[in-house]
Amino acid sequence: MTFDHKRYSGNATVLQSYMDEYIVECPKCKQAAFVRTDKPYQFKSGKLTCYNCHLVEKAIDRIRYNAVIKRTCPYCENTLEQCVPDNKQKSSSIIVHCPHCKLIRAFEPDNEEYILKYNDSGLNDPIFGLPLWLQCEVKGNVFWALNKRHLNEISDYVSSTLRERLTTDYTTMVEKLPNFLKDRKNRTAILKAVGKLLAK
Repeated sequence: MTFDHKRYSGNATVLQSYMDEYIVECPKCKQAAFVRTDKPYQFKSGKLTCYNCHLVEKAIDRIRYNAVIKRTCPYCENTLEQCVPDNKQKSSSIIVHCPHCKLIRAFEPDNEEYILKYNDSGLNDPIFGLPLWLQCEVKGNVFWALNKRHLNEISDYVSSTLRERLTTDYTTMVEKLPNFLKDRKNRTAILKAVGKLLAK
């Protein structure tokens, strides 16, 4: 394979430009599924769709609340801290027992909202916490992409020998790629990995 004088011709995108779709591992059938959202970081609009087993989930249905109390006891003035986790609805009040003076009183909590994830560890999508489908190991490094558009942009950059800066206004997605992806000695191995991921 030859890469002589191939100029990178991609757009001056940032990673956020690709964060409206994630290809993930379906939690039910373990095949490729899609997590899509209206706009990057609008996680509540996220939707999981598997075309293999027909699983469909909406992020809004997985919203939970931690009811948190952090107050000063009105009787002994010591700090009161309590958390009632994983509530499907907001709590209007929770009963708190002061461990210092034994006062028992209802307080209005702060309801901290979050989306219940399948997994919080590993390389996952940020909405449902499912493993990214497009990931593999290349020479001891984890190579990953959010979706095919993201993967193709990385592939275009890696296969190019002429890489001119596209804008001076900000740092683009390809400029922030890990060094092992930019290293020309890894080019063939990375493009081979791209082919395998596209064939999954």
